[in-house]
Amino acid sequence: MTASLRKRDRAREHLIGLIEARAVGQAIPSERQLSAELGISRPTLRAVVDDLIRDGWLVREHGRGMFVGSPKIVQEIVGGPSSRGAAYPLAPGTWTSRVLDHAVIPAGMTLGSRLRVTAGTPVLRIARQRFVDGEPISVETIHVLDSLVPGIDLGAIETGSFYGLLRDRYGVVPTDAEQVHEAAAADAAEAALLGVALGAPVLVLERVARDQDGRIFEFTRAVYRGDRYRVTTQLSLSSVAAEVEHAHEWGGGDTVDDDA
Repeated sequence: MTASLRKRDRAREHLIGLIEARAVGQAIPSERQLSAELGISRPTLRAVVDDLIRDGWLVREHGRGMFVGSPKIVQEIVGGPSSRGAAYPLAPGTWTSRVLDHAVIPAGMTLGSRLRVTAGTPVLRIARQRFVDGEPISVETIHVLDSLVPGIDLGAIETGSFYGLLRDRYGVVPTDAEQVHEAAAADAAEAALLGVALGAPVLVLERVARDQDGRIFEFTRAVYRGDRYRVTTQLSLSSVAAEVEHAHEWGGGDTVDDDA
């Protein structure tokens, strides 16, 4: 490790200690003061500060200084060669929901294609606003085959896990999913529900899920605040390495399709 990296690690550890000792919104010492205390250059310190700002630990206000922020909520996705799909450990914080709207609608061409059903098939659509520790974090629109969830308890969706409700009450066990993430800008409705400015960066998630019988039962589109939410992924590359080695042994191509 170079001296520069050691200095950055030491600065980051010191700053996180200062942050954890303060409440959200409290000021921390100026960059000039911190640079002198730590014996590092301003550019090195600023790089560490910029990283902490990006992660939500700090907020810089022009002309006022730096203040303790609310760190991003990190959702970890864990997948491996032995699993059929990804696992979602519980994200930090207390998650609650508010159902905004619900209705049984006929599947159109696009929704029917996503759920692999014919046009006109009844689909339950649920729009809900999600909170972490009382702060709005996402807006979700869930589409689930109506025949699978007769008499669904919307109150249970607000206070508990949607997948838990499917499993415990209806015997629908989610097993694997195809999920796409992309960056976007909040429209007027999303901005109002998320408490952000119009056009603020958001993370859009679209997921198609299958149950224990291989049946597609759900299509969900969720919009998360870009300033408060982050997705991290842990991958096992051992199977990929083995496939690459095998392909080379048998004169295969240079690419490997990973279906995990």
